[in-house]
Amino acid sequence: MPQGPRPSGTRCEGDARHQPPALNKALIVIGLGSVSSFLYLSFALATKGIPLALPFFTLRKGVFPSFLLHFYLLFALYLVAVWCGFRERANALFMTVTLVAFSIAFRAILLWTQPVLSDDIYRYVWDGRVQAAGLSPYLYAPEAPELSHLRDDAIYPRLNRPWARTIYPPGAQWLFRGIYAAKPDSVQFLKGAIVAFDLLTILLLIKLLRMLKLPTGRVILYAWHPLAIFELAGSGHLEGLMLPFLLLCLVFWQRRRDGWAGVSLGAAAAIKLYPAILIPALVRRRGARLLLAAATVVGLLYVTHVGAAGQKVLGFLPQYLSDPEERFNSGPGALLAYGLGSLSSYPSQVAYGVLALALIAVSVRRTRTEEKELHAAVAEVLLLFGTFVTFAQTIHPWYLLWVLPLLAIRPSPCWLYLSGAIAISYVKYTDEHLRMPLWAGLLEYLPFYLLALFAAPVQKLRQIGAGLIGQPASGRVP
Repeated sequence: MPQGPRPSGTRCEGDARHQPPALNKALIVIGLGSVSSFLYLSFALATKGIPLALPFFTLRKGVFPSFLLHFYLLFALYLVAVWCGFRERANALFMTVTLVAFSIAFRAILLWTQPVLSDDIYRYVWDGRVQAAGLSPYLYAPEAPELSHLRDDAIYPRLNRPWARTIYPPGAQWLFRGIYAAKPDSVQFLKGAIVAFDLLTILLLIKLLRMLKLPTGRVILYAWHPLAIFELAGSGHLEGLMLPFLLLCLVFWQRRRDGWAGVSLGAAAAIKLYPAILIPALVRRRGARLLLAAATVVGLLYVTHVGAAGQKVLGFLPQYLSDPEERFNSGPGALLAYGLGSLSSYPSQVAYGVLALALIAVSVRRTRTEEKELHAAVAEVLLLFGTFVTFAQTIHPWYLLWVLPLLAIRPSPCWLYLSGAIAISYVKYTDEHLRMPLWAGLLEYLPFYLLALFAAPVQKLRQIGAGLIGQPASGRVP
């Protein structure tokens, strides 16, 4: 039966008056994406010594100042695009396709550049080369005599810590080995594989958002973030290979297929260890099946290397955790713990002990249960990772990449701020003595904690305000 016209003053009419048309928002996003593409191209050409536009876009003052300039211009555009993406409701399919198309374009632009912010990817190629030769990267450091026949002029001179055995877990080693077998000694091919995994992460995040009945436009929080684009398409960090398994874990967990969720989580933790932080939040709500599956996958992957490496299967990790010089961008809790540890002969061990105790304390605390299950789990994961950030001795910018998909599920101003501010830590490499300036640490961490501290009171005030506004309306006689 046909319906009559909507009465004036309804909510739908009010929304139409106060919100820009969907087409206008789409055009704004397209404009922001186009300007962002220009900035990514500017940085890509600047790494090759070709100034694209303004003179200060060149690398004449070094790569890191130029990177920070481009990063924060892009981050500002990103925040505006996030605002548009979050407010978009109509024509969501067109908006999502637009966001994904630009995500691919951003990554394609940086894919063909040489890594200039980090040299980790050369170690990935080297580990693949060592395994292809039938040897274990856990057993020999690159400068060991046993590997002298593998050294070359393209990869070996760019390795960091050539005196140390590999630190990367066995899941990562299997991926290095497979990618190297597909195309040996190719940094670009490895970056391409990482970008392919990264695009899979975007698709899985869209699927998860649909499962949760959340707007798919929220994928922009990850897909357009300059941190993800610079660190994965630009530098080719290992997180790109890990993130699809993390998203698969959440997809399976949402479907209540706990065994497969555990397998996916085990694979993620075997590629990069810190996704194990998810275990307390997920196991608390579903039991031990997930934990058993994850532990089995990690154990089996380590066993595959025990035959060749024996007790050295942990590689450089034990020395990394015990070396007081292995610190970067430490959080405030880590600085305090390290200072207390300096009173003993084992400052790093004391600091990591404090980190472990802090994570355990947060893991066993009581949690509220009134929220939706996955939302509550994500909130606990963010709290656990916040504890990690506070007390960890090393927080590289790319460590925050795995938080970005979680923000699409549960937006957080404090984490959104830190995901942008973390790039400030690169100023350490502009210092002659590689010291982190005090102002950089304060600018990075202080607003993060202030935003986290006031998040709950602000949310409570919003709820009270909504209730007060709603009371007269609810009591009005129609």
